[in-house]
Amino acid sequence: GGYNCIQIMAIQEHPYYGSFGYHVSNFFAPSSRFGTPEELKELIDTAHSMGIAVIMDIVHSHSVANELEGLGNLAGDKSQYFHSGNRREHSAWGSLCFDYGKDAVLHFLLSNCKYWMDEYHFDGFRFDGVTSMLYHDHGLGTAFTDYSKYFSLNTDVESVTYLQLATDLIKSVNPNAICI
Repeated sequence: GGYNCIQIMAIQEHPYYGSFGYHVSNFFAPSSRFGTPEELKELIDTAHSMGIAVIMDIVHSHSVANELEGLGNLAGDKSQYFHSGNRREHSAWGSLCFDYGKDAVLHFLLSNCKYWMDEYHFDGFRFDGVTSMLYHDHGLGTAFTDYSKYFSLNTDVESVTYLQLATDLIKSVNPNAICI
């Protein structure tokens, strides 16, 4: 007893087990590994009936690189949702990095937040991989020893803007939503 919130991880569909569910291939589908969409809805509704909020680990920091299952070459355009050139692939994760400066990316990811809240009644999100989103070098090898390391020319202001927009949207859907 005494719990008032649970966090559910690896909900979005993912093909690669080694990533523990964090190389998402379908952002709008709950993974069938854990049951049907109806069973997920029932789990969340049951938690709510017990006064327990349910937050979802949401992966908007990157996507699976596998072009056959993911967005990596949707409609024959490798840069439709992702950066091109040396910013396309995450050097440590082997996944594709979203380009938050593109309207299509903002619309896609924001609609994804709204979808999970409207369709499944999640009470908010823990955004995964935020350090990777916030810095051009993904924060790799950076010792965050003082504030100059947090806010510098290395900061990806487009991803900061996305996170601000996401928080505004989430709070407009549910003013009591949790954003982590």
